[in-house]
Amino acid sequence: MRITKYLLLLSFYLILSNSAFAQSSNSGSVTGTVVNTEGQGIPNATVAILPEDPESEELLKGTASDPDGNFKISIEPGTYRLRITFVSLNTYLTEIEVTSEETIALGQIEMQERQEELDEVVVRGERSYVEMNFDSRRFNVGEDVASLGGSALDVLDNVPSITTDFEGNISLRGNQGVQILINGRPSNLVRGGTDGLSSIPASLIQSVEVITNPSARYEAQGTAGIIDIILVDNAQLGFNGNVQVTTGYPLDSSVSTNLNYQKNSINWFFNLDVEYENQPETGSAFQSFSADTTYLFSEENDVSEKEREGNIFFGADFFLPNDQILTASSRISLERGDEDGDLLYTDFNPPANQIYRSINNNWDILRQIDRENIEDTRGRDLDVRLQYENRFEGDEHRLTADFDFEFGSESEDFLQTGVTEIGTSDFNDRRTFSDEEYREIRFDTDYERPLGDNGRFETGMRINYEWEDNDFISEEFIDGVWTEPESEFTLSDNFTYIENVNALYAIYSGEAGGFTYQAGLRAENTNIETELDLAGTQSSQNYTNLFPSLFLSYTISEQNSVQLSYSRRISRPWSRYLLPFTEIRDSRNRRVGNPDLDPEIGNSYELGWLRRWESGSILTSFYYRYRTGVIEDVYTIDGDGITTRFPINLATEDAWGVELSVDQDLFEGFQLSGSLNLFQSESEGEFEGELYESSSESFTGRLRVRYRFLESWNFQSNMFYRGPRETTQGRRGGSTSFNAGISKQLLDGKARLSLNVRDLFNSRNADREVIRETSYTNNNYSWSSRSFRVSFQYNFNSEGRR
Repeated sequence: MRITKYLLLLSFYLILSNSAFAQSSNSGSVTGTVVNTEGQGIPNATVAILPEDPESEELLKGTASDPDGNFKISIEPGTYRLRITFVSLNTYLTEIEVTSEETIALGQIEMQERQEELDEVVVRGERSYVEMNFDSRRFNVGEDVASLGGSALDVLDNVPSITTDFEGNISLRGNQGVQILINGRPSNLVRGGTDGLSSIPASLIQSVEVITNPSARYEAQGTAGIIDIILVDNAQLGFNGNVQVTTGYPLDSSVSTNLNYQKNSINWFFNLDVEYENQPETGSAFQSFSADTTYLFSEENDVSEKEREGNIFFGADFFLPNDQILTASSRISLERGDEDGDLLYTDFNPPANQIYRSINNNWDILRQIDRENIEDTRGRDLDVRLQYENRFEGDEHRLTADFDFEFGSESEDFLQTGVTEIGTSDFNDRRTFSDEEYREIRFDTDYERPLGDNGRFETGMRINYEWEDNDFISEEFIDGVWTEPESEFTLSDNFTYIENVNALYAIYSGEAGGFTYQAGLRAENTNIETELDLAGTQSSQNYTNLFPSLFLSYTISEQNSVQLSYSRRISRPWSRYLLPFTEIRDSRNRRVGNPDLDPEIGNSYELGWLRRWESGSILTSFYYRYRTGVIEDVYTIDGDGITTRFPINLATEDAWGVELSVDQDLFEGFQLSGSLNLFQSESEGEFEGELYESSSESFTGRLRVRYRFLESWNFQSNMFYRGPRETTQGRRGGSTSFNAGISKQLLDGKARLSLNVRDLFNSRNADREVIRETSYTNNNYSWSSRSFRVSFQYNFNSEGRR
């Protein structure tokens, strides 16, 4: 792709054109932690050492704070000025005197919000929407008006690098091997997919951190990287909180509250969310098959899906002596869903034995069947968690531990009935019952401390045990009696899945002149056992993998820095891919899991250039990723026109690309941010003697506009485009969407009224083609239509958000 080559050459030129400054000796050092007024670490704050002369702006040494706000600079003995800057915060400036072999520990440095007077109205400064680092980008979505009243899925839809599809899959830079964390830890909300993210209200999300090349401290799961959803923390003295009421069209209503009470050494918190929604979904399909037989049919699908959800999250932080914190919390989630779908199948009689890609309305109709699907789902989840933190010597020497126990159940009753309107059919009514229970226990502990003047050592361990038990019953209505079907695809059985992952890791990092480096190694042992009770089949896997990570950064100047990184990661299949039961929601299309799936292994390399200036920043990243055992769904068609879809470890993949992320304040109150990801991938695999391969070029782009005006108004819009892409079995079409929202502060800033619209032009559709030697299939789905939401939020005993 020519544009990719030009961007690569341009970006390399910009990197190389910045002059480097000479390295200095490491006779003394300065350490500290940059925090905001709430005590939270500020990543990417610019730390600079300047000459003692206040008239001189010569940069002698510089660095950026790490994700926790920590920094360390080594410099020759002497008297200097230390300056710390961050967008929207007041500059911190102090004088320091460094002596030989001395470490000056400044401790926590609190950065105050910048205040400006405009016509005697005080405008409170705020954190930039995007905070860029090499291996991560933090998007502060708490003020995302376009997502208000929605869920975590709506928030992720507006975050650069992230894309979602109609099946709930989340991709990062085009790769679905994503690990999703909540407050830095795994959660059973995403244990078998991402549907559980709909239970997290957007109002409870403070930020989303995208980590494209994680270090060894993180669990190795996810070849594409990590998406960390950070929830709101309202820990303030006294009583504070907010209440939010939302309604929308199509029907989407919710009530939520977020309460916090802190007195003395205890901070209590309580979150409640209740939601009801009724969302329409539409879809269509066309399939032509020609081999030993020839057939052609179309399918129209209209679904009405109702969901009722309730979530309670509560707990307390106990501030113990000697900088120790103990947090006890629990979450209770209840869900009930009803789905009523209408499927209309039409079989045509084409004039010739060949493969067609469209329907001629003049063809004769052989058969037309109208089928109704009725589904009832129920779910409950309980989570109990204990967290401990001990800061021995400030922020740089600490021990953390996390114990989590989660259990729950999911049930699904499904009924399919049908009426033959034209022609004849041997279709029988069908029903299935699925009941699943699960348990998960996880324990993590991490320890980190400084070593010498420039070094830092981290180590930790994880124990994770997961158990799932799924009962599946399938029946057909034959001669007035519900009986088990004869088809082997829909046999009833009990499936048990046990996964135990144990891990150890160690990381060492340090500085040398303008360079910072980090080397880490993580070892994970995985033990998986599955069993089909009635079939009497069992399988087991036991393997140990090593996952190294390497990072090398160089600070060219206060405004420019570069980093080279490498990591090795794994993607174990989700539980929904493993269930060996057949979904029969669509009698012409079946989906069955594969309990014998192996994990994907990925190796990622990345080169990044970060350029900052007073009003914005740009991050240019060049990346290459190599994956083996890539899991893909394979489609097979039998002589009766039934398509069966099942996952296998199909291919190896080479993928490379360039991603640009820009954040810019254009003028007072107007912010513009955007991203562009251009990538190419080549995949190749073989199944049952048939070669599956693809070479694809594609890109995704996002643009976000935010404008504050007339003191209390806030307008935001988000535009997204995903280009078409070739796959190993066909083609996936492009997709585009436009979201916008506007809000108004009321009651002296204590309340906010907002209106937003999602998918304004009703253009967010999924178009997929499967092209094989003997068949052609086209599927087109719209999993959500244009929607409008109105939200009212009231804040009490605290300043209203802007």
